Amino acid sequence: MSIDKVNAIIGKELDEIMKNKYILGSLVAVPLLFSLLLPASLIAPAVFYPEAYLDANKTSYIATALGKSEASQEALISFFMNAVIPFFMMLPAILPTIVASYSIIGEKKNRTLEPLLAAPVSVYDILAGKALSAIIPALAATWISAILFCVITGAITYTGLHRIIFPDIAVWLLGMLVLAPLLAFMGIMIAIIVSSRVNDPRVAQQISAVLVVPIMSLFIGQMSGFVLIDLKVMVGAAMLILVLDAVVLILGKSMFDREEILTRWK
Repeated sequence: MSIDKVNAIIGKELDEIMKNKYILGSLVAVPLLFSLLLPASLIAPAVFYPEAYLDANKTSYIATALGKSEASQEALISFFMNAVIPFFMMLPAILPTIVASYSIIGEKKNRTLEPLLAAPVSVYDILAGKALSAIIPALAATWISAILFCVITGAITYTGLHRIIFPDIAVWLLGMLVLAPLLAFMGIMIAIIVSSRVNDPRVAQQISAVLVVPIMSLFIGQMSGFVLIDLKVMVGAAMLILVLDAVVLILGKSMFDREEILTRWK
């Protein structure tokens, strides 16, 4: 794999992304929505209207999950902060698929795919270039969104409790710096594989969206009391995704057939 060739592909792909208003809109709107909606819908009520949550019948599963006889307001806020991590892990799994699904199908429509596939670059060069060009803006949007969430959450807790309550730093750093890139890579590879086999980017996005199901199961599990998102859970998830990424990379190379991709588009 040539670094110069990969960089050339990345530059070309990023240039195309900047020209696509749909992709740019998605990269901005979805992360912004999460960073604003989640603090408003979960954190703010727990700060300003704790009695709505601190009812034994409603929060017994929270108390059990936290290993406490009863859930305090601060424990409740921390519980919700960890519960929303899957939403921010979902962003790098979804956003790159939008970019990657258009990366091949869009080039088919614009008739710019043939020169790339005919160029003296390896399959790994193409896959790496397209994957990184989708990972970079998606992760940037995710990290900015997570930082904005922490800032807004800190402002809300300081306003209501006169002290700043931040999310679990170790859990969030592992989620954002390790799991997020791993999930982004998986989402991109699946999108590239699918988009190389179909002619409609919406089909590629819908198939790739299957990644959302296991990610959001963490949120549902946390909110229902079946799973407690902590460092052990995050480490286990990271190890699993790393293995799956290796499998998807091997499959991607074997299924990325240059001639078939060119002849499939009519």
